[in-house]
Amino acid sequence: MKKKVMGLGFLILFFGIAFGQDQMTQTAFEKLCDSTGLKFEMPKGYQVTDVKKNRDLMYSFAILNEDASMEIRYTIWSLKPAFERYKKSLENSNSTMISPNKMYQGTVQANLLNMTSGQMYNIGPFPTQAVKEEFNADAGGSCFFEFDCEFGKGYKYGQFMYLHKDDIADVIVTFMSNNKETHPDLMMVGFHALKFK
Repeated sequence: MKKKVMGLGFLILFFGIAFGQDQMTQTAFEKLCDSTGLKFEMPKGYQVTDVKKNRDLMYSFAILNEDASMEIRYTIWSLKPAFERYKKSLENSNSTMISPNKMYQGTVQANLLNMTSGQMYNIGPFPTQAVKEEFNADAGGSCFFEFDCEFGKGYKYGQFMYLHKDDIADVIVTFMSNNKETHPDLMMVGFHALKFK
């Protein structure tokens, strides 16, 4: 009998379904964060903005600064449902599933390709000690790129940060702007707004 391997295709399908695109209030988003082991603090000068439906990267919360020069979008998913499926797969000798603690690597690559129409960019990992101290995460990294997708409509430049905490949750935070020179300073205002408890 052939073994079933649940890999990247399953991962993309699963995450596409898992995190939806429902509009959230700040209070609802904070509750979502709390339920997935995260803490959110609204950056100074930002307010909630509309979630725009798209086919590239699903997200459920977004904020915009006062002069609309930087938008930040948040994608969060709990690893709990994936771990329930993973535990069941371990009981079935005909099924093999990638550990949910390894899936974020493929998800990050797939989302980058979606946002750039297949253009590859270097995703730089954060040093382990730094990501632990600054975000209480087990892994993380960042990538600056130019948008070529529906998700990035209205913006030229994007920079996403991914965070992973073993057994708890995965996060993608996307910083969006139109000015390459001011992008780094604008991004730093909200860089530490979301972290694991």
